Amino acid sequence: MLFNRSKPVVGLDIGSSAVKAIELKAAGRGFKVVAIGVEPVPPDSIVDGAIIDAGAVTDAVRRLLGSARFKAKDVVASLSGSSVIVKKISLPVMSSEELAESIHWEAEQYIPFDINEVNLDHQILRESGVDGQMDVLLVAAKKDLIDDYVSVITEAGLSLLVMDVDAFAVGNMYQHNYQP
Repeated sequence: MLFNRSKPVVGLDIGSSAVKAIELKAAGRGFKVVAIGVEPVPPDSIVDGAIIDAGAVTDAVRRLLGSARFKAKDVVASLSGSSVIVKKISLPVMSSEELAESIHWEAEQYIPFDINEVNLDHQILRESGVDGQMDVLLVAAKKDLIDDYVSVITEAGLSLLVMDVDAFAVGNMYQHNYQP
């Protein structure tokens, strides 16, 4: 698990009007906030989650994380916008191995983009039911969107550990910090 690390990590939020960051360090059974900050990005640098002006966004990340407060270089970030699709689908019950082999073909029916232009992932939510169906969470993100975020982060001199989807990141944070 990502947060079972002794090294500090930076959570980076690249938003449409600002870049936000928080550095966390393990402290006992919880975490300590080491640094936190916000750096504005020029208007229209990011539109609907897509990075339009990578240079301006990279500069904002460098200014923010280059401050003396931030020490960590390992980053976790997340994506959102119309280039990220999350869909619950029902499929005939199959093994995890069979699903892994067929998910690309199955996804073509549900993803409104060229399937070769997206990165896919999936998670089985319900393995079997009386209806002979299984529920699968399908996630697709356009490769160019992911590449833009990865490029900004690496150009800023940082190391990307995890790229998540915004809604899942919030859900994981809530699950980790609060009782179900």
